[in-house]
Amino acid sequence: MDTEPLFSIVMATYNRAHLLQRAISSVLNQSYRNFELVIVDDGSTDNTEETCRSFGDRRIAYFKQETNKGIMAARNRQLELAKGEYLAILDDDDELTPEALKVAVGKLAELSTGDVKILWFDRLNCEQNRRSGYGVTDEGPIRYEDLLCERVRGDFWQVMRRDIIGDSDRFDERLWCGEILLWLRLLRKFKAHYVPKVLYINHRPYGGERVSALRTMLKNVPRVTLTNKALVEEFGQETKVVCPAVYGRRMGILGAFEILNDEKGQGRRACLESFKYRKWSAVWIVFLLSFIFSGKQLRSIVLGYVRVAEKLGRFRLLRKMAV
Repeated sequence: MDTEPLFSIVMATYNRAHLLQRAISSVLNQSYRNFELVIVDDGSTDNTEETCRSFGDRRIAYFKQETNKGIMAARNRQLELAKGEYLAILDDDDELTPEALKVAVGKLAELSTGDVKILWFDRLNCEQNRRSGYGVTDEGPIRYEDLLCERVRGDFWQVMRRDIIGDSDRFDERLWCGEILLWLRLLRKFKAHYVPKVLYINHRPYGGERVSALRTMLKNVPRVTLTNKALVEEFGQETKVVCPAVYGRRMGILGAFEILNDEKGQGRRACLESFKYRKWSAVWIVFLLSFIFSGKQLRSIVLGYVRVAEKLGRFRLLRKMAV
C-alpha cells in the first residue's frame, strides 16, 4: 500500500448524520486502500461528529467549521486540507462502487502519457436506474468547448490530479452552485477524458425535470443571479462566438433572474440580448410580466406555477431554468 499514491476523497456535510453511514462505508469498503476521507462539517448541530468518529478509522479526517458558511466555503476548506495525489468529491448522500478508486487510479496512470489530468465517469441515479449525465456515450476526450457549449450536461463523477488545483483555484463562496466556473477554468487548461463506467451512485430523487432544484433556486434568487452574472461575465463572449444559441439561453436565464431579483433594467436588457439568439417562452413571459409586477411578486407567481405544475406533472415551461 505504501507504493500506491494517496487518494483524497472530500466530503462536505451539514446536519445529515442520518445519511453519512452509507457514504462513509462506501469509501472504507474500497478495494484501493491508500486513501484519506476528508470530511468538512459545515457547522452541524446534529450528531454528525459522533457519527464520523464512530468509525474509528485513521484515514477519516474530520474537520468542523464553527458556523455554517455554505457548501462553497466547505469545498474550499476541503481543497486546503486534501493531501493526496488524486482528488475527487463524494456528496454525503451518495456512495462509491467498491472498485471506484482502483479503476480511477489505474485509468489515470494509463492515460498519463497523453497528459490527461481529469477523468469523468458516469453516475447512476439509482431512483430512476439511469445515468445522471448525458451528451457523451463513447470513451474519449472531454473538451472545454463541450462543457462551454453544453454538449455535455448533467452529473458526472470527476477525478483529477491534485496538483492542477492552484492556490487561486477556489470556489466563489458568494455564489449558488458555482462549481461550473471552476470546471470551465480547469478544462480550459487541462486535458480531460470520459470513461463510460459507473463508479458513483446518486441517491437524490431529482425527478426528470429537476423542479425541486428550480424551487430551491427561486428561494435563493440573489445568489443565483450573482452566479449567472459571473458565468456570463467570464465566459459569455467566448460562448457567443462558439455557440450563440447557448449564449442566448444563458443570457435569458440571467435576465429572468435579474428581473426576479428586482434588477429590472439590467434584466430586460439581458432578455432582449437573449431574444436575438433564441426565443424562449419562459423568458418572454417573465420579461412581459416585469412591466406589471415587482420582482418579489413575480417570484411568488413563478413559485405558484411550480407548485401547480408539480401536482400536474407538467414542467416544460420552466424546466431549463433549473439546469
